[in-house]
Amino acid sequence: MTRRSADWLLAARMQANCLARPVNDAGPGGVADVVRRTGGLQAQTWRGAAYAVRARSTATTSANVTHAQETERSVVRGWFMRGTLQLVATEDAGPLLGLLGAKLIKDTERRYGELGLPQRIRDQAADVLEEHLLAHGPGNRAELADVLVRAGLIPAPKGQAVYALIRYAGLLGRVCYGPGETWVAVSDWLGKPLVLEGDLETLAHRYLTAYGPATARDFATWAGLPVPQARRAITAVATESFDVDGADLHAVEDLPGCQDVRMLGEFDAYLLGYQNRFQDLPKSIFPGGGMLSPAVIKAGRAIGAWRHADLSTDLFEPADLTAELADLTRFAA
Repeated sequence: MTRRSADWLLAARMQANCLARPVNDAGPGGVADVVRRTGGLQAQTWRGAAYAVRARSTATTSANVTHAQETERSVVRGWFMRGTLQLVATEDAGPLLGLLGAKLIKDTERRYGELGLPQRIRDQAADVLEEHLLAHGPGNRAELADVLVRAGLIPAPKGQAVYALIRYAGLLGRVCYGPGETWVAVSDWLGKPLVLEGDLETLAHRYLTAYGPATARDFATWAGLPVPQARRAITAVATESFDVDGADLHAVEDLPGCQDVRMLGEFDAYLLGYQNRFQDLPKSIFPGGGMLSPAVIKAGRAIGAWRHADLSTDLFEPADLTAELADLTRFAA
């Protein structure tokens, strides 16, 4: 096992997570390449997902991200790792839900109970939602809430039960996001149903490729898996091991690391991909309550925060942002 510093680790992780901007293809093909290389990008907000693509590519635009999801449909927005909204490559959607969907549903059972949604109601709702979307095309929350009320599955078209039932259908692989903030039937949107089968070692290898060096607990945190299961998979696929501050980390490649400065959007996967980030995030970036604000990183370490509205920054140490600010303008044009 090779001993390395925390500074090396952060720079290596930055490179692994494509933040050295290895994707030079323009158009939706470049978007799909970024999403495929990273194993998926956080998509709680569409802007956050779009800016995650920008930070990892040189020629894509915001319009390309929308085109890849809505028109080309080479990427899918739905509930995957940890049960949170993600943008994943279309070919990965079925394997991910095959590996993670059942556990994510089990982990939500208590909340389903609080909302008065036993499995019988949930399964009926998945059927009703899919049938409606197949017959009528994309539907927004208000429309789908009315559908559920008319079917006698919820008493009123308000409250968290509506979203919980849509998400449940998503975890079954039957519903995903369509244009904007609407949902669609997966089998119609993608032209065929998802095959919910995946190989855990393949997922572990992809995780280490995009996030390594990392631990089994990091993989479990990223995916939403039990730690023993994650540990077996990571042990099976890792080819490199490193000691960083007494922690054993695994990888599939010994990377020199990226020393660049990069401006990340909110909820960026790089800062959410680990149980141990090996750095503390200030409140300006991680204010709590599940929020993660736009951040400036250098060599993998957070050195400041920034704001979308006016591109203003709050840096903790000096950095030249000229190229990044110009590229943000290019991307949004």
